[in-house]
Amino acid sequence: MVDGHDAQRVRELLGREPQGRYEIVVRDARGEPVVLKNSPLLDDGTPMPTRYWLISPFEIRRVGTLEAAGGVNAAEAAIDPRLIADAHASYAAERDADLPPDHVGPRPFGGVAGTRVGVKCLHAHWAWHLAGGDDPVGRWVETELAASAQTSSQLAEDNMPDDIPGSAVINVADNAMEVVVPSGVSAAVPWGSHNLSARWLLDSDPPRPEDLTNALGTIDDHLDDVEREHPSFSALQSITLRGPAIVALAQLEVGSATPPPRVSFDRATAEEVFRMVATESRVHRAHNPGLPSDAVDTIVATCVIVLAVMRRHNLATVLLATDTPDTTAAVSW
Repeated sequence: MVDGHDAQRVRELLGREPQGRYEIVVRDARGEPVVLKNSPLLDDGTPMPTRYWLISPFEIRRVGTLEAAGGVNAAEAAIDPRLIADAHASYAAERDADLPPDHVGPRPFGGVAGTRVGVKCLHAHWAWHLAGGDDPVGRWVETELAASAQTSSQLAEDNMPDDIPGSAVINVADNAMEVVVPSGVSAAVPWGSHNLSARWLLDSDPPRPEDLTNALGTIDDHLDDVEREHPSFSALQSITLRGPAIVALAQLEVGSATPPPRVSFDRATAEEVFRMVATESRVHRAHNPGLPSDAVDTIVATCVIVLAVMRRHNLATVLLATDTPDTTAAVSW
């Protein structure tokens, strides 16, 4: 049974009102919905082929990264097609068994994600696997995600003990930022995660789009000032960000309180994480895995700062450093 709180949370995660009956069949450690089990028919009688629907932003990001790296083709190449076909048949049989006995209209089609052959959507397979389905593609996704997490952590430990040579460092404190280039020249920006939040992002819950635009513009304007004063700053091609706010962002990104010393943060992920936290209410933002409670009010500003830096310098990736002392006292302009 879906109560009022669950129904509201599902609407927020979907970004719309669900069009059919559903159950929440998988939750995370905080009780947040992860997987929905849908009725085979929507309220208006339209067939709904996808029985299990992944709804957790964290899981969607993880699997999305795997898909973007060619995961669909890799899964098809790695798994016996007969096993995939059997999974589609099993999925369809379970779903179709829930149709009303007297149903005479259109029926759902295909297997996982509405396909009959091969792999169409890793998210749908992962959802079924998390819900207990006997899905070889879901098991493959689990193995790949575990390997990816281990590889990322090992690379951070072994290959990036220090900041990338030639990389600029941006120290983000509560009320200021410091930009330091390899030559040692530094410049100050009088905005950090706390005062940017207080100025633009706390008057509405969640922040209004115009306030988000103003916050992004504020950081960009000051980065422009830095570049005019120090023209070499405009050519930065590699940036490492540090500070307690950056640690909190890294924890959110990996969904854990113990991220590796360096977290590679690409532009697409930065945009997605920004959209996620900027459109959530404070209460729901607090349920994101890995996000520390003392960063709930400032994580949007942190995302604004990082995204403004990446957009300004057209960076595909930045590094989030987590093995860093508290820079709040050091950066105090």
